[in-house]
Amino acid sequence: MRQILRSRPLGMTPLTAAAVLVVIVVAFVVPPVYGQFLPQRLADYLVFGIAALAVGLIAGHARLLNVGVGATFGVSAYTVAILTHHGVLNPLALLLASLAAGVAVSILFAIYSVVATGLEYLLLTLLTTVAFFSLPILFSGATGGENGLGADGAVAISFGLDPLQGSGFYWLLSGVTVLWLAVSWYVLSSRAGRVMTAIGRNPTRAAAMGYSVHSYRVAITFYSGVMAGSAGWLYVLEHAFVFPDLLGLPNSLNFVIYSLIGGVESVFGPLLGAAGLRYLGEYTGQQSTQSRLYIALALLLVVYLLPNGILGSWRRFGALRQAARRTLAMRNEPAATRQASAMRLAEGTEVGADSVLDDHMQ
Repeated sequence: MRQILRSRPLGMTPLTAAAVLVVIVVAFVVPPVYGQFLPQRLADYLVFGIAALAVGLIAGHARLLNVGVGATFGVSAYTVAILTHHGVLNPLALLLASLAAGVAVSILFAIYSVVATGLEYLLLTLLTTVAFFSLPILFSGATGGENGLGADGAVAISFGLDPLQGSGFYWLLSGVTVLWLAVSWYVLSSRAGRVMTAIGRNPTRAAAMGYSVHSYRVAITFYSGVMAGSAGWLYVLEHAFVFPDLLGLPNSLNFVIYSLIGGVESVFGPLLGAAGLRYLGEYTGQQSTQSRLYIALALLLVVYLLPNGILGSWRRFGALRQAARRTLAMRNEPAATRQASAMRLAEGTEVGADSVLDDHMQ
């Protein structure tokens, strides 16, 4: 584990790093060149992908299934829209306000991560999301109630970039997405990230080794809250309108589904899940009035055939291929060498099973 982290930047092989760089360059260049509203469509996918990434980090690595990220997303979006009606049009001020709103909502979820786990934590976040859905109705004078609320100064609050014309706003959104991906990848590859993953797998053993389980869970909760808050900010910049459903349970569950379908083991999985499912919904909606039925069938197939998500299953497939190659190589060895290799493999497996948590914390 130590040698791998020393030889590979952020845990990547040179080939993987080059592939990621190519994907980033293509994402920045191809959609604006292609045109035909492709940048606007991808921008929508990225906004929801960032929120799904926030869910993936806390669910996949901290093992806390938070279905309240949609509440954080919606509160941040409403904060931006309300401030624009009070004459606040400075983009940086609105960004900071949205992040502060995300932190404020995350305080509740941080408390839940300390006092509850498992099903109790899931239910607490679910009920909190349901409660937040009623806030726009209770404060209809400021939020517009069921009719929603438009944001003033749509271009001014977007750093002068028009979301519907040109490629400037798409590049801004892509830059924010790449920033969150890079920071998240770095955090997960760091010692703190490995400790967080180990705590998610075995919190009792981590606590026995002297690590503060609650501190790490609170930290990842606030980190995902800030990320979801930035996604809410970007949503308002793109659509210049907010409505109560942004705070609703269906929106929160969509973020969870996006992350689980794409795979929570990789930072790219939630973005892939968000893009794939939203495109599927748009395509089937144009072809048929039963689009939800087709999406449900697709979800059932993915959950049944790819329980670890798309990217997670791809990694499992790669690991199985490597194991098969090692098995074939052992079969081709002489009998004495094969027996010695099997003994070494068994010994290494026993040692590895006992030190998985230790490797994560080195």
